[in-house]
Amino acid sequence: MALDRFKQALAALLDQAPSDPLERDEYFELHTLPTGGGSGFEVVICDEEHEIFAAIYTDRLFDEGEAGQEEVEALVPAFLEQAFGLQEGEWEATEPFDLGWRSREYLWFMEFRVPGLTPTCSFD
Repeated sequence: MALDRFKQALAALLDQAPSDPLERDEYFELHTLPTGGGSGFEVVICDEEHEIFAAIYTDRLFDEGEAGQEEVEALVPAFLEQAFGLQEGEWEATEPFDLGWRSREYLWFMEFRVPGLTPTCSFD
């Protein structure tokens, strides 16, 4: 199955996460899904309840307005395919590619969902 690699990476991350909700949120901010290839991005769980992930561009930081930022968005589909075997129809962006604050740095990221992901990854 095409989603197997993503599910395995997600299961590995969820197995290590603490059960306390506050500690769990912090854990997901700091720990990424293990990838099976691809480079230039990290994937984190940014909203466990709604199963929203973020592909964060880590190859370099951009200054505000610097040229080349728009080209980074086009790299997301290839990364998700290399890292997890996800084809473009198996995931969907939930927000436009944007600049966000993480670990005291502004990084480019794209939030996305994996609609075929079952059972859900939410923690009860």
